[in-house]
Amino acid sequence: MTAGVVWALVAAVGFGFTQTVNRKANLLTDAYRTAFGLLVSVEVLLILRATLTGEWSLLSTAPWWAIAAFTGSTLIHYLGGWTLLALSQQSIGVARTGALVSAAPIVGVLLAIPILGESLTLVTFLGVLLMVGGVFLVSISGARTAGAWTRPWLALTVAALWGTSPMLIRIGLRGLDAPVLGLTVGLGLSLIIHAIALTVVGTWKRPAPPRNAFGWMAVGGVTGAVGIGAQWISFGLTTIAIAITVQQLATLIVVGLAPLVFDARIERITVPLGAGTAAMLAGSAVVVWIG
Repeated sequence: MTAGVVWALVAAVGFGFTQTVNRKANLLTDAYRTAFGLLVSVEVLLILRATLTGEWSLLSTAPWWAIAAFTGSTLIHYLGGWTLLALSQQSIGVARTGALVSAAPIVGVLLAIPILGESLTLVTFLGVLLMVGGVFLVSISGARTAGAWTRPWLALTVAALWGTSPMLIRIGLRGLDAPVLGLTVGLGLSLIIHAIALTVVGTWKRPAPPRNAFGWMAVGGVTGAVGIGAQWISFGLTTIAIAITVQQLATLIVVGLAPLVFDARIERITVPLGAGTAAMLAGSAVVVWIG
């Protein structure tokens, strides 16, 4: 197992915990301030890390276009993607949103071929499709079948954004081969833009969130810093197909944690859940060992 795969697995675990914590915080305040607060917590830890490691000095030789690429990636993935994700969950629910967003690996893999020049075998692509199908089944395993899939374009747009953002990361790494530092700078600049946008729309005028919401955001900052940092490192060490596919295993973490965190009844093992889990594991194995 390569280092890129290991970091992708770390990212999957980190994202699984972060998604669960984010959902908990989102029950206490609005989605916009939840996302902003969680990302601020992530940025604080990233700045502390860069200070302790002394990586700031690398910025003196970094070209402007690398910083622009990192900033663009964070804007697309977090400011755009996370906001639309929350709106989609409000519109069609968490399960249906997760099922549609599962298309992100396909977008990423197909874009990596012309933009980054990555090769893709038929077997690897079949593994990606198997993983995507597994995520789809797991996402809808606990959802009621009744109800229309209204406004699906929000979630599909998230899939397009999340499949595009890795391209900018890889482009930025050509000028600054320090993925976590690039993340730190890009996310910091994105948060400034995010804060301005929230100010313009009057988000800060709403009643202050309860104290425990900030606690969940802080916890999400720790898990998010691990997950996002590992994600960026994995993109620098292996192909987009492998990294983005393995990271989808975060869905299994969410499914396992949700009943514990939300005091819900442990989900009954259904055919879609069992089949989806098997497909995800098989798809990731194909991509890692054959791709």
